[in-house]
Amino acid sequence: MYGPNGAKLLAADHSVGGILRSMPTPLERSFPFSPSVQRLSNGITVLVDNVPTVGSCSVGIWVRAGTRDEPSAKAGVAHFVEHTSFRRTARRSTSRIARDFEHVGAYANAYTTKEETCYEVRALAETFERVTETLADVVQNPVFRDDDIERERSIITEEIRSYEDEAEEHVFDIGEAQVFAGHSLATPIVGTVDSVQAITAADVQAFHQRLYNANNVVVAVSGNVDPNHVLRVAEQNLGSLAKGRAPRRRAPAPAKPSQIVYRRSLQQAHLLWQIRTPGQFWPDRYALQVLSTILGDGMASRLNVRIREARGLAYSVYSSFQLFSDCGSFAIYAGLEASRLAKAETLIQRELEALRTNGIRPAELHRAQQQLRAAKIMSLESLSARMSMLGKTWLEEGAPEDPFETIRNIDGVTIHDVHRVASMLCDPSAWSRCTMIPGTAEDE
Repeated sequence: MYGPNGAKLLAADHSVGGILRSMPTPLERSFPFSPSVQRLSNGITVLVDNVPTVGSCSVGIWVRAGTRDEPSAKAGVAHFVEHTSFRRTARRSTSRIARDFEHVGAYANAYTTKEETCYEVRALAETFERVTETLADVVQNPVFRDDDIERERSIITEEIRSYEDEAEEHVFDIGEAQVFAGHSLATPIVGTVDSVQAITAADVQAFHQRLYNANNVVVAVSGNVDPNHVLRVAEQNLGSLAKGRAPRRRAPAPAKPSQIVYRRSLQQAHLLWQIRTPGQFWPDRYALQVLSTILGDGMASRLNVRIREARGLAYSVYSSFQLFSDCGSFAIYAGLEASRLAKAETLIQRELEALRTNGIRPAELHRAQQQLRAAKIMSLESLSARMSMLGKTWLEEGAPEDPFETIRNIDGVTIHDVHRVASMLCDPSAWSRCTMIPGTAEDE
């Protein structure tokens, strides 16, 4: 089946990314997910997830341009581009951009990550063409004027200060700088107050010109939309975007474990343990998901039971992980009274040792798999989440995520798989530790 401009549509009802699957299970029939994959004349990939039972849509324009692609002296410029793009374009003022979205009831947003930037609009399906034209204009035709840069500099500086006031957010920024030291992944997405002061309109323009090109852009749409119509609208609005080069990325060098103690005016101490992991193509990434869930995700997780419920040492304690294209990190966080730090660290160390030595129980494996399965199924009820499954994973892996394959991979994780990953990652001496405690710099 072919659409406009000879673009091939994946018409098989049971295909994701062009890969034929067996007949759908009852679960798959309840949550149909069969996106089409098409290309514009300039090579931009267009992914469409038709959901005919809704009256709205989520439109995402994804750009392979994130914090790790910034020049070393321009930390925060990727985020600066995202902010300033909504200021004005060659044809639209700030007020007109807002009016063109909001007068049809649409909600526009954007966010920057370490590896990509997403521009999204949620709108009624009947306004798809209009809001997509506006969003495409914002992404490819922004005008970066000096006065707009100054306004955004002030706004972003306040954003940075708001993050620094949130100790839990701030300790993760410090921890990432610790485990990815010497690499662009160590940089906070928003930059620093000092780095943002140094960014000029020319810097913002140069970053946009270098990376906002057809080779780095993906369009993803989920909702009550026709794939042929989406392709026509995308071609009209993005088909002339010039081709260019993808960012050149290098993996961070291996890091040795280290310890940092950071003092600031706080009521509570904040503890962060981290260890580096392989990246998103790691075959054991699903086992890592299960391991993290067992260790620190949910009321029944080991950390919550041992540290919060049994001993009342912390209000918030959890584990998490993030995977980039070529590396990742596994983290444990706790917020607690400073006098309880030593007890909490002893318990964390004990749980890591127990996982490395003894592995997990069948009941824990079942609980984690059910929790991850439920989260994935629930995400299929969100158009924004479905759109993200298309755009984000296409940029990162060259194919849209198949949520049912993800569930099958999680269900396929064994006790042995989790123990193998725990043996690799759960040596307490291999973890870096970042502790933020009440006090002042003069106390150090």
